[in-house]
Amino acid sequence: MSPPDASGAVVAPARLTSPWWRTLPIWAKQEFLLLIREPVAVFFSLAFPLVIYVFIGIPYGSTEIQPGVRFVDAMFPALVMTVVANLLLMGLPIYLAELRSRGADRRYAILPLPGAVFAGAVLSATLSLVVASAAVITTIVAFRDGLRPAAINSVFPLLVVGSIVWLSALGFFIGAMRLSSRTTQALSAVIFFTMFFGSGAAVPLEGLPQVLQDVLAWNPLKQWLDVMVGVYTGMGVTDAEWAKLWFAVPLTLVCGAAGLYLWRKR
Repeated sequence: MSPPDASGAVVAPARLTSPWWRTLPIWAKQEFLLLIREPVAVFFSLAFPLVIYVFIGIPYGSTEIQPGVRFVDAMFPALVMTVVANLLLMGLPIYLAELRSRGADRRYAILPLPGAVFAGAVLSATLSLVVASAAVITTIVAFRDGLRPAAINSVFPLLVVGSIVWLSALGFFIGAMRLSSRTTQALSAVIFFTMFFGSGAAVPLEGLPQVLQDVLAWNPLKQWLDVMVGVYTGMGVTDAEWAKLWFAVPLTLVCGAAGLYLWRKR
């Protein structure tokens, strides 16, 4: 029992917590172990990109689409973006929705754990799976087809990091919406597959009607992929394509702020 203070009232002992830099790695490890148990996250992080590579990249990978540029060179950025997008647009929202459906977010709220540490742990766990999955597909492509020097000595890695930032904000916003777990799964799947197939990552878009191509030109995933392919392959990037990437800045800020508002409102 806690000792009384000067007025005779019993004072509850203060909760002692570890510094956030000690708590975050432990919590992130726990969230990572829980995340890899989700079949959707595991399938879309590992199996889905490999299926695309096996059935499209292997048969047509060595075909030259331009002098010195193979089909697999243009496909590699799409494979990386596929890993990043499906984990952050599907895996992260679905995992957050599962936490809500089980009431885990409310149980975490009563713990002496800052909300920023919890959010950082969930995001760190997801990003760990992103890095691991991207490393797997990169290793396979490097071993079988080889990577271009632009993979490390250009702005290509920075573009990958930038895409991770804005997709994290969008995925967090979807996961923080007041929707049921099943609705979140359906919504995230619709958003991911619409953006994925509308980016040209799976099949070229040249055969679509011009009106639809004009609409898909504003697909944020396509905007990033066009620049990443141009930088990685050396085919060049237009000023208009670079300018479109700036739309990711307000998109990231709005989605991040809206996601935090919805999450704290629970």
